Amino acid sequence: MIKLAVLSDIHANHVALERCIRHALDQNVEEFLFLGDYVSDCPYPQKTMEIIYQMKKKHHCYFIRGNREDYMLNHRKNPWERWTYSSASGNLLYTYENLTNKDLDFYEGIDIQGIYRKEGYPVFRYCHGSIEASNELLITENERLQEVMSNLDVDLLISGHTHIQEKAVYGGKKLIHPGSIGLPWYYNGKTQYMILHGTENGWEEQFFQLDYDVDAVKEEFETSGIMEKAFHWAKMALHTLYTGDDYSTPCLKLAMEMCREAEGAVTWPDIPEKYWEAAYRKFVG
Repeated sequence: MIKLAVLSDIHANHVALERCIRHALDQNVEEFLFLGDYVSDCPYPQKTMEIIYQMKKKHHCYFIRGNREDYMLNHRKNPWERWTYSSASGNLLYTYENLTNKDLDFYEGIDIQGIYRKEGYPVFRYCHGSIEASNELLITENERLQEVMSNLDVDLLISGHTHIQEKAVYGGKKLIHPGSIGLPWYYNGKTQYMILHGTENGWEEQFFQLDYDVDAVKEEFETSGIMEKAFHWAKMALHTLYTGDDYSTPCLKLAMEMCREAEGAVTWPDIPEKYWEAAYRKFVG
């Protein structure tokens, strides 16, 4: 029986990543599957990328990229895209400034999806968002979910991006989300990953939620400069780390609504910080 660790949505939280890797090695995991979103939202993305490169050297790993890596690649191709130090795009700009061409070339060299084949084990597919798009959420609210699963040519799909640990079966085909390492939802912010146990008859998932040194990550938020460049977005990330509650999307939507109502129009990323602050206080306090 083979053990395969599935690690997704690290979001530059290298402290949580190291915790999950150590735990997986203690479980005698033989292979590692990384589902993307290696960077953004947390400080010092270069520390996470160094861990990724070391894992590539020392262990049998599979890598795909997520929507955050796509953002970075698109910005390299379109340098006129305007990112500013703000709650809207400061996190992206901070991340981009701390990446190297080596990092961007690594992202360029991997796909958004893959297929796992190993003699003696059932084939399965894996992706960050969906097989077709890195930013698609395969959740029940997505009207395409049933179509995606019915068109699946294997019996198992592993998908990241949701930051939730769950499994479901659609027409006899299983969909599994392994959760998020770096910005996990629920479980009081415990870092999350999954081990797949493989036999000739199929794959069984085992979810983990682990304590780790969140205070060490908070200290890096305070010393890295990200708080001064990403403002309320960084504050929301910290809130998620400590609670498992994520308000980034509703906060963004509310800030844009407030701006539109007050000023007649809104264009991302030009959302004045006063609207971000008001939205932040509504959700976080």
